[in-house]
This record gives sequence, C-alpha cells and structure tokens, in this order.
Amino acid sequence: MKRTFVSVLKMMKNLGSADVKDVIEHLNDDSIDNLCECVFNVINTDLKLSKAKKMKLRNHIKKNCCLSNLKKITNKKVPLFKRRKALQMEGRGLPMLIASVVPFLISLFTRKKHQ
Repeated sequence: MKRTFVSVLKMMKNLGSADVKDVIEHLNDDSIDNLCECVFNVINTDLKLSKAKKMKLRNHIKKNCCLSNLKKITNKKVPLFKRRKALQMEGRGLPMLIASVVPFLISLFTRKKHQ
C-alpha cells in the first residue's frame, strides 16, 4: 500500500456517504483493492483498539452496514467490479470503518520512516 493511498483514506474518513460513493467511482483498481483490504482488516483482525472503540465499531457495523456487501468487499475471489459496487452501496458505514484503520496505517508508515 502506498503513502498516497493513506492520504485518500484520511480524506474519505471525513466525507459523507454520497461523497464517498463519488470518490469510490473514480478510484483506480489498485485503490479499490487496497480499500477492500482495509475493510477486511478492520473486520477480521485486531487493530489494537480499546474495548470501548471495538464496541462502538461493532454497533456501527450492525446499524449501518449490510453484511452481504461486507462479505463481497472482503472476499478477494469476488471480481473487482462487484467489490467496487458493494463499496459504493456501503457508503454510509464506510467512513467509520476507514477511520478505524487510518491511525494504524499511519503508524506503520511513520515507523518505517524512522527505522
């Protein structure tokens, strides 16, 4: 994942759902693949979030996300155009998921920079 994509994620986490849909429409295939991987990592791995943040994220996912779309987004075997469409349909829940992964990604890049 490139540093430029982290900038895209930072920008996307502050957008409304309609704006997120527009951004996703214009992202290249690599960026869509990276975004899908980020969603996968938020859902399936431990990002060292506090218990309160984990509960907030879990409740947000239950209220704002469609599980069938999330399954499409996180499955590498699903064609990219279908994952892109699922990401666009998931616009309302996506900014919170992105906001959860951005600090982790930034720490990875800053750690590499200082080593």
